[in-house]
Formats: sequence, C-alpha cells, structure tokens
Amino acid sequence: MKLAAFVARARAFGPPILARAVVVLALACWCGAIFVTIDPLNHFAPFWLVLSFGAACVCLLAGRDARGWATYCAIAAIAQAGIMAPELLRPRSEPATASSVPSVRIVWLNTWLGGRASDDVLHYLETSDADFLLVSELPDEGQPHLERLRTLYPTAIRCLDGRGCNTIIFAKRAPTAIETRDDIRSAVGEFDIDGASLRLIAAHIRRPNPPGPQEQELQTLVQIIGDNPENVILAGDFNSTPWSFTLRRFDATSGLQRHTRALPTWPAQQWSRLRLPALLPFLPIDHVYAGTRWRLVSVQRGPRTSSDHYPIEATFRFQ
Repeated sequence: MKLAAFVARARAFGPPILARAVVVLALACWCGAIFVTIDPLNHFAPFWLVLSFGAACVCLLAGRDARGWATYCAIAAIAQAGIMAPELLRPRSEPATASSVPSVRIVWLNTWLGGRASDDVLHYLETSDADFLLVSELPDEGQPHLERLRTLYPTAIRCLDGRGCNTIIFAKRAPTAIETRDDIRSAVGEFDIDGASLRLIAAHIRRPNPPGPQEQELQTLVQIIGDNPENVILAGDFNSTPWSFTLRRFDATSGLQRHTRALPTWPAQQWSRLRLPALLPFLPIDHVYAGTRWRLVSVQRGPRTSSDHYPIEATFRFQ
C-alpha cells in the first residue's frame, strides 16, 4: 500500500515539478544573452535538451492528466534546440584544395602538462607534420625534454610571463614580427609564407567562472586580431562552447570565421574530483579561426594523448 501511495503521489506531483524545472531552466539559458553571469549554463545546452525531452516523455507516461505538462516540457526542449541551432545550421565555407601554395598546417593542443613531461604528448607534437605548433600549459621551454621540440621548431614565441602563461607558438621558420602581452595568455607571430602574410595567434582564454574576466579577455583578443583580420589564423582553448552567447559575441566581432563546428575536444582523460571516466568528449571548447585570405582545406580532431584535451589539426591555403 505504501508503494502504491508513493507511485500515486509521484504521478500527481512529479510532472508539474519536472515541467516547471525545465521551463525555468530554458528561460535562464536564454537570459544568458543579456546576463553574462547566467551564460555558463549554455555550455551544457545538449544536456538540457536531453533533459527537457526526457521530462516530456515522463509526463506522457504519467497518465492523461499529466499530458498538458508534457507540452511545457516540449516547449522547453524547443527552446534549448533554438540555442544550439545557429551553430549547427550556420553555412559552411567551400573547402579549398591543398594543391596550391602557399599553405600551412596548424596543430593546436592544450597539453595539460604543467610541470611534468609526457612522452606521448611530445611524440605526437614531434610527428604531427605541422608547420606551426600552437600549445598551452606546456612547461618552461628550458626544460631538457623540450629540446626535442626545439630541434624541429627552432622558433618559439611565448607569453611574457612564462610560468603563468605557457602558451607558445613553435615554428619552423623565423617570424617577421612578434607581439607579446601580459594581460592575456596569448602568443602572436607574423610570418612570410612564400610571399603570403600570416598573422598567427595562439590563445588560452580563462574559464567562464567567474564569467566577467573571460568576457574581458575575449575583448582583448579582438584587439589583438586588429582591424585587418584577413591574414589572421587563430587557434586556442577558449573554455567556451559555441552554444554560449559569449562566444557568439566574439565570433560576431572578431572579423574571423570559426572553422570548428560543434567539435568536442574535452575531456580526453578522467575529469572532476570524482575521477569520472572520459567515455566521449562532450564540450567543444577548442577552436580554430581564420581570416578571408586563408581558406580552410581541412580541419579535424586529432588523436587522444595523455592530455585532457584532444588536439585540433587544420590546414589552410592562401588565396
């Protein structure tokens, strides 16, 4: 009798609670367009979409009296889908062919090395066949195990504060100019690629909590890109997904095209204090951008290493 009473109460009170919860959550996510403090909710939009759809199914199965609440859950699911739709529906640029020169191959990886060496990460970087390696969270370049990279990539452009930054551009050729700053974890180098101008930027944007500093760093990154972004290639760990209004604002003001489309890159290893297994990456937070003069040939997620991020491999052709 107690079990029957519990089931009856669950059917009576469960659907209204579920429906109200997912509707309030959907409203909060859309309010992220106005209030930056709420916007981090949108990084998990796919989960909220599944939750809202699941709540609608529960309401439908709860009986005829709960079907009205299923409608509210369905509206919440549509609202979450609306947040994700611009990323999934935005037009793709026609890929360029790799036959023409000049072209460049870029590899980006948040190495997650900190103060330790990892042979598989270094092996991947060494064998990536990239013209430029853009990395972050890499130990000081003076450490012995990095001499292998410096043999292949004699040019290293890094942040002003090496210990606090560790964002580096490794290049096989010498730059024509270097730009360093101490207000953002970024490295900037200008190169001549067989007569083509390339302004290459590596960036590691801080996490969204608290959200204000992340927004400020993205505004600083727009300044670094400059008023003539057509020769720019930018890659980095933005700690921000394309479902967020914060990243959308950056996309709209950067003057660049983002070529990573809903490409999950985190986690690649156990995550959180509970050491949860990384069955599949679910957060697309590493991104690659380019200006109009550098056309995308290909972009893909690289193999798993001992880093908690997957690398991104991209090839561009100058036009």
